[in-house]
Amino acid sequence: MSRLAVGGWTAGRARPRVSFGDAEAIEWLARLLLVAVALDLVVTRFVVRLAIFAPKGEPLATLSSALGRIGAAMDAFVPLVGLLLLGALLATAGRRDRRGEAVSLVAVAVVAAGGFALIHLPPRPEVMLVLDALVVAIAFGAALRVRSTTGPVVARIGFVLLAGAIAAASIGHAVDLFGVAAGWSDTEPGGTSGLWFVTVGQLMFVLGAALVGLAGVVDLRRRGPARGRLVALGLASAIVVLVAAGQAPATWGALSIWSIGLAGAVPAEVIGVALGLAVAGLPVLHRRTPALAIGASLVLLSGYDLAASGLVLAALLGLVVAGSLERPDSGPVPDWSAAQ
Repeated sequence: MSRLAVGGWTAGRARPRVSFGDAEAIEWLARLLLVAVALDLVVTRFVVRLAIFAPKGEPLATLSSALGRIGAAMDAFVPLVGLLLLGALLATAGRRDRRGEAVSLVAVAVVAAGGFALIHLPPRPEVMLVLDALVVAIAFGAALRVRSTTGPVVARIGFVLLAGAIAAASIGHAVDLFGVAAGWSDTEPGGTSGLWFVTVGQLMFVLGAALVGLAGVVDLRRRGPARGRLVALGLASAIVVLVAAGQAPATWGALSIWSIGLAGAVPAEVIGVALGLAVAGLPVLHRRTPALAIGASLVLLSGYDLAASGLVLAALLGLVVAGSLERPDSGPVPDWSAAQ
């Protein structure tokens, strides 16, 4: 009897039944969330924002309006898939009695609920402080769990830096809020009192991207015929960043803030190198430790310190996915590499 494994699903005469909390469902939803966040980055946070700098006459105005509607749809699709993945992870953690992971997932659910509530309700300092504290706790827990995953050491160090970047951004927010509430600072939330943490977070984010990509680049020699294409794609990505930053620095600065959340603390040359390494190396890392690669990719594509609640949810789920699904004590895990 012939069988064909596709993305963890087995096609053939004896196709297994899949329930919401099964490993196959988690795998499929994680991949779907990755695609959704990637489309959100390309369409909503880059192309739609780039249209701001385009002439406003026809037919570009009509095209820009259509892209805006697509972007709005993506804004709704990302949190929808994220909530489905969160539910599947909660069901799995409860069934396997993984209490530490379950606590992290409940914290993710609270942060998600708080983020969605703040869309319609005015922010209160005490609520924001609680949400920031939960984000720091989630990032810290993911950094601890990733130590026992099966990924390369360099990739795990890079992932810890990505988790630290998320924590640093939240600490910066908390410092701002606490300073205003205590009367130590007259800055508004998001001002300069927590700028040091935000700057360090941006550095950690870029360095983390470079290291997770580097972990895959060192294995490029095993990639076979695709090696040249990956190297060329990585080099092209780095060159695009360098050219954009050199030829149109103002436009590049605005787009880098809107698309990925980097606000000028890291030189464009460093960002270009990190992007090139990530683009070339993450596909290779995916063949070796798929869950770690997908989790890190979710964090990177969600951006640094972007306020959209759906992107915050996606980044936190990336932390959980990478730090939980490839541990020796985690029980049966998805066959992440079945489609490769």
